Amino acid sequence: MPRHLLPTDKNTKVQLEDILKIVRVFHTQKLDDILGRIELSDWRQRLREPLTVSEHMLSDNWKSCALGERMKKEGRDLDRVKDLTPEAVKLGFDFATAVKRRDSSAALEILEQIERLPTIWRNQQDFQ
Repeated sequence: MPRHLLPTDKNTKVQLEDILKIVRVFHTQKLDDILGRIELSDWRQRLREPLTVSEHMLSDNWKSCALGERMKKEGRDLDRVKDLTPEAVKLGFDFATAVKRRDSSAALEILEQIERLPTIWRNQQDFQ
């Protein structure tokens, strides 16, 4: 980088670092969008450990289950269960049931199906 473009004071340097962080996050999100990849890493990590009552309680709530993690990653919020596709609703119930039974392998399989869904939203155009 040419010397005349180098930051000269600490505030400018901090601002440039903040801009670079934003660009990196934006680039990563766009790349994931292009690849169509959604990984629900929070629940993947939970499923690696023995399932407890805590996970069972979380999976009973639409906003804290695997579908809730996907909603957060997509930057959307759920008003009504009717906003979800029938397939997403079914997988949400199946996931909660597998967690309730403490069946990590079944829950992981369902989690992967949720990740592969092209959309979980019934009316996708309402969110664009």
